[in-house]
Amino acid sequence: MSLLEIQDLIIEVGRAGAPAQVVAGLNLCVERGSTTVLVGESGSGKSMSALGIVRLLPRAARIKGGAVLLEGQDLLRISEAAMCDVRGARIGFVFQEPQDALNPVMRVGDQIGEVLTRHRGLRGLARRTRVVELLEAVGIPEAGQRLNGYPHQFSGGMKQRVMLAIALAGEPDLLIADAPTTALDVSTQAQILTLLRSEQQQRGMGMLFITHDLAVAHQVADTLAVMQAGRLVEIGSHADIFERPTHPYTQHLLRVSPRIQPDLAPPPLPVEAEPLLIARGLCVRFPGRRGLFGRIITQVTAVDNVDLIVHGGETVAIVGESGSGKTTLGRGLLRLLQVDAGSVNFGGREFFELDRKALRQARRDIQVVFQDPFSSMNPRLTVREIIEEGMTAQGLGGSRQGREQRVARLLEQVGLEAASIARFPHEFSGGQRQRICIARALAVEPKLLVCDEPTSALDVSVQAQILTLLRTLQQEMGLAYLFITHNLGVVAQIAHRVVVMHQGRIVESGPTQTVLFKPTHPYTQSLLAAVPRLP
Repeated sequence: MSLLEIQDLIIEVGRAGAPAQVVAGLNLCVERGSTTVLVGESGSGKSMSALGIVRLLPRAARIKGGAVLLEGQDLLRISEAAMCDVRGARIGFVFQEPQDALNPVMRVGDQIGEVLTRHRGLRGLARRTRVVELLEAVGIPEAGQRLNGYPHQFSGGMKQRVMLAIALAGEPDLLIADAPTTALDVSTQAQILTLLRSEQQQRGMGMLFITHDLAVAHQVADTLAVMQAGRLVEIGSHADIFERPTHPYTQHLLRVSPRIQPDLAPPPLPVEAEPLLIARGLCVRFPGRRGLFGRIITQVTAVDNVDLIVHGGETVAIVGESGSGKTTLGRGLLRLLQVDAGSVNFGGREFFELDRKALRQARRDIQVVFQDPFSSMNPRLTVREIIEEGMTAQGLGGSRQGREQRVARLLEQVGLEAASIARFPHEFSGGQRQRICIARALAVEPKLLVCDEPTSALDVSVQAQILTLLRTLQQEMGLAYLFITHNLGVVAQIAHRVVVMHQGRIVESGPTQTVLFKPTHPYTQSLLAAVPRLP
């Protein structure tokens, strides 16, 4: 008997009179000690299938048929109280977007401890000790102190590690991991995959692993299942799919997956390209440990004396582990957080000396695409209102009708239908929400775009489309990019120069081909060694 057997699962969304099938007759098995990987494009039904298994579908979705058997027990036909005993204890779940899954007003240690008390009966010192063990196991440094932190005090990659600790806390028989390495840098990703394999081997845990990264799938899959538009189009062993794919869609996914290859490089920079942004001696510090009466007695240096230059029309990629200071550097450059030392000259003006009015005008020229698309959008606004907001603030686009037409064109540019203009963020998949954020940033025609993991939530074919779009815009408009990413395959395709950060400092920088293929610093070499690669 299989650990998990999904039989003819059908999930619908929309009104009862005009439903749309997002999962159409899914049949899939997961064996004990085995990993089944579900791959496919954003919106193909992967995450909806996973949510259907544990009966956590959004309100607009409903299961219309099929069975989900956990060692013979149909989870679709037991009570909600019985299902609460299954979730966390027998089935662990790692959600796609940790920022939205974690409780923002609850310490991370307490969120892990909830599972330990509910399903393992641990309290007091035993519970705290186990929380620290789990945080250390998923790579959280100084776990004894960090367990008292709140989610907003963790980087995107660290929040994903906390989610994984919560999922493993109940020692489940089955782990459903919905894109668990999406927000992680390559070295942490390797660490997490090693941890999952270790847990699996020790406890015979089955795993349903959902990803759009075929290189990761190549590392972990025993069985690979490919979904397209809610249907399973191909399923087979690791060797069958990667060596002998038969379906055109599977072949397409393998073809567009990013690879680190010497012949992948952006067009050369114009010889006359002038510096657009010059940062000197940038330092950002955060409060650390507090003493009596809340006085700050230690500080954490997140960005330490960083110098950076971005030329007009150039793409500079910033890479490094989660917590290395990449995102903090980007936000410091944008004046979205307090900078303790240093200067930034943007377009010939000292950016840190601008008053509020001048800063608003300057921000037309420097825009940002944030790492987490859902939390960076107002959930009460439609797509049109979200994209149009910047144009209205900057007095662009002319009439209301002109702005609406521009919004429609931007949506089509980033691979969405113009008809989705009246929909809300929650009606889109994770990858589709990131495309909306990119359209919003482009709406005011900036000169520099700070992209904080802009393709991390995208499937490989849409990622290829977005990278092509960014290269095209760069050639047509002379747009410059500061591209923060952990995906070195993407760096190989889009970056002119690479800056490698470690513990707040730049440890190596240079032309892309030099850094990726002739790295000199041991840290850069370790990053490249950890990159998952396709055959």
